[in-house]
Amino acid sequence: MKIAIDCRLIGQSGIGTFIENVVHHIVETPDMEFVLIGNKDRLEPYTLRENCTIVECSYPSFSLKELFCFPTKEVNKCDAFFTPFFNIPLGIRVPIFSMVHDVVFFDVEGICSPIGKLIRRIFIQRAINISKAVFTVSDFSRQRILKHFHTSHKIVIVPNGLSKELLDYKATHPVVKERSGIVYLGNIKRHKGLLILWKAYERLLKEKPNAPMLTIVGNINFRTKDSEIMKTIQANKDKIRLLENASNQEVYNALSHAVCLVSPSLYEGFGIPPLEAMSLGTPVIMSDIPVYKEIYGDFPVTFFETGNAEDLYSHLQQLPISPINIDEQLLSIYHYQKTAHIIIREIQEFVCENF
Repeated sequence: MKIAIDCRLIGQSGIGTFIENVVHHIVETPDMEFVLIGNKDRLEPYTLRENCTIVECSYPSFSLKELFCFPTKEVNKCDAFFTPFFNIPLGIRVPIFSMVHDVVFFDVEGICSPIGKLIRRIFIQRAINISKAVFTVSDFSRQRILKHFHTSHKIVIVPNGLSKELLDYKATHPVVKERSGIVYLGNIKRHKGLLILWKAYERLLKEKPNAPMLTIVGNINFRTKDSEIMKTIQANKDKIRLLENASNQEVYNALSHAVCLVSPSLYEGFGIPPLEAMSLGTPVIMSDIPVYKEIYGDFPVTFFETGNAEDLYSHLQQLPISPINIDEQLLSIYHYQKTAHIIIREIQEFVCENF
């Protein structure tokens, strides 16, 4: 069996991390061939593999060139096509398997314009309609997809996992014993709850002027950033450290040296930062949103009432929290090898049953 995989996002954060780690394990599937489509430099590690063929393609996602100039000729020589997103080029005739990681644009108001929401609805609905199965990262996301896109098509959960780069970092860096600082990791958007964190932290400073410093690790280079929290950061540079556009190594370093990670999100499709923090032994304080309860409810995390700065403050008062050691438990559930296996199994079962 031969499967074509859209790998253009490898090298980018978010979905790029997902597809990079999934492909790393997928290509290990015995008696399978793969056509990997993307940047040849990014895909260079696979050039020596006999079961992999690299096809150069760097057209941007959701572009006209992607729609009309994607290498569909090579794709249609395969038995199936897998894409880690819901942008699907025209002209693909083999069975398609796509992903919808979340539907935040429909659940949270103000993230995009009505036109932007309409365009996303069209793309997602088309992906659902033409895909033999749609993958998503949590049962919460699956339920939200069904809420907004009524469909009987198969939706399969394929959770995120601990990345190879993080596991390599852990293997080469000793466990940090002396920890200081509170870390937030994620995009600086309104639904991430940063203003709740600031209100709780501001009160903590009034009671404990020498409280651990707050470090915000995130990307601010996008149109929908939270302007209110950005003003707060600028006005409190002596209390808040902003680490912009950090490399993965810088992120892991910040997490491994923190006394805790605070994830105050109002909405997530999965939420990877708590997973990374716990893998590095860092305790986590997080909002009790449904998806966090689903993903992290069986782990030693501390939940606070979503949107309640007073409740978050009461937990920050208890710092420091002892470091944790649950790496084996995490890997037994959230490993990209398991994710890759589910994806390949679904594709194999469909192709074998229908051809």
